[in-house]
Amino acid sequence: MKKLVMLTLCALLVLSSLACPAMAEGNSFRTLYSGEVTSLNYLTTATTNDFSLSANVIDTLVEYDKYGRIQPSLAETWTVDETGLVWTFNLRKDATWVNYKGEYVANVTANDFVAAAKYLLTESNASSTADIFYSVIAGAEAYYNSTIAPAEGEAAPAPVDFETVGVKAQDDYTLVYTLSAPCPYFESMLTYVCFMPVYEPFLNEMGDQFGVANGPDTILYCGAYLLSEFKPQEKRVLTKNAANWDADKVIIETIEYEFIKEASTISAEMYRRGEIDSASISSIVASEWLSNEETASLIRPVRQTGFYTYFYTFNFDPNFDEAYEPENWLLAANNEAFRKSIYAGLDRVKAMLITEPDNPESIMFSTVTPPEFVNLNGVDYTNLGDLAPITALGADTFDKDAALAYKAQAVEELTAQGATFPIKVLMKYNPNTTGWDAECQVVEQQLEDLFGTDYIDIIIEAGPSTGFLTEVRRSGNYALLKCNWGPDYADPQTYTDPFDVDNNYNFMDKGANAEEMAEYYQLVADAKAITGDIPARYEAFAKAEAYLINKAYIVPFGYGDGGYTASRVNPFTTQYAPFGISNYRYKGTELLTEPMDTDAYFDAYDLWLEERAQLAD
Repeated sequence: MKKLVMLTLCALLVLSSLACPAMAEGNSFRTLYSGEVTSLNYLTTATTNDFSLSANVIDTLVEYDKYGRIQPSLAETWTVDETGLVWTFNLRKDATWVNYKGEYVANVTANDFVAAAKYLLTESNASSTADIFYSVIAGAEAYYNSTIAPAEGEAAPAPVDFETVGVKAQDDYTLVYTLSAPCPYFESMLTYVCFMPVYEPFLNEMGDQFGVANGPDTILYCGAYLLSEFKPQEKRVLTKNAANWDADKVIIETIEYEFIKEASTISAEMYRRGEIDSASISSIVASEWLSNEETASLIRPVRQTGFYTYFYTFNFDPNFDEAYEPENWLLAANNEAFRKSIYAGLDRVKAMLITEPDNPESIMFSTVTPPEFVNLNGVDYTNLGDLAPITALGADTFDKDAALAYKAQAVEELTAQGATFPIKVLMKYNPNTTGWDAECQVVEQQLEDLFGTDYIDIIIEAGPSTGFLTEVRRSGNYALLKCNWGPDYADPQTYTDPFDVDNNYNFMDKGANAEEMAEYYQLVADAKAITGDIPARYEAFAKAEAYLINKAYIVPFGYGDGGYTASRVNPFTTQYAPFGISNYRYKGTELLTEPMDTDAYFDAYDLWLEERAQLAD
């Protein structure tokens, strides 16, 4: 019956001058991209563009199946001793390293994990995820600190023997990690990039050219795919790794990425013409397609597979042009009443309409940690302790009266401190992110209409289309910015990481109120110190998170994805986990022979929930 419906649909599309997607034959998948990878070095990068590629070419000790259950990968079995500190992994003997042509280089051994650890714990290699590794592995932080080059005039740190670090190759196929303290979420960390292996002879041979993103030959491969072709800002091709130990479960044989700077604006039309197999669907396109019977069946709702949280953040280390008055901005950002005026005055529902025009509240929440990330005896973490009243606010944190009262308080306090009005608010966006510019315009109009331009002057600017994170967020070239963070492991601690000391999200440790920062960091430290009592640990992290929100150091927003998408991918066949890199993997993913519409999507989702519940029972 479905085939008959599709044939009828195609006929209607032809009659209405609309092309019916000619799905690519076989197991190939074609898509566009507009943001190039900056590095293939998975031991140093922490950007989504980079590790979404690494996830497909490097295997990890464990992985997750489509229902979110942990599965063996490079490790066949593993055990933990009675102290909870010593984890022993028995590696499979049929995992191999190959080059981008698929030619055998070596077997994957325990030493590959030791070599990776030593590399990322060497400060000069500038690993962005070393802190995640040394936060749990015994002796790792001390070794890392010993590698830091001293500043001019300072004595070099005392040397530390790498043998003191809790990672050992007991033999070729037995890997042992020793933790600094029991870690209830350690298994979930193992799918992240800092726990990936590296073949040491190749690493040494390549030197500083290891992982340079100028071709496919700067790394070796042990994952489901090979980067068989890579021409930066032109194309890249992932090809099934026939030598992979689990190649039988790799269904999509070729994934072709074409670089087009305007991908977000032209992909929908290319998908409709059958030229690609997935497309970015903006809210405008979604509205048009859903109102047309012929095109409504070509798109489906976006599935929330990841737990990326989005939030607006105030910059406490403003490094932007004097024309935008950075010193004046810093005075305002450090005024609690000013921050709370923005928190209460931002109509998040209006802003989210750009991402999800039909039901924005469905992808919104009022905390940093998203709902359903972790729970305690059936109670969601976001409903625990000090977070409970914040969660109860739901999507509706807009409070006009409170916002105007905070405005009056801020004007009085800031005027006394020498600030001038209006406060200039430099707000930047990435032009490659669909709808971000429109969202900024909604925020500008809504806040300036509420407060008046005598209070704030929001200045919207497009950031660079490439290198946005480096040139804008990491350099502090903004006043107010929408940021995101994805979890690296299954514990609330992961959502404190972007705000930690030396963070490059809002630089709280550099320019925010020192007394309040000391209090916040102590709350986080107290929570981290609780390892054996999970209820107490979760309550403590809830207290720290609530402190940050109640002081309005950030404005939680919700998920970044919503609305509709067009893709041949069956979203319920992909690996599923709310942390790490599982959701970026194509291993096990199946392709559809015809588009999945909204009805089919919810039928499949209900079936997935039913099957997962049965497995849990």
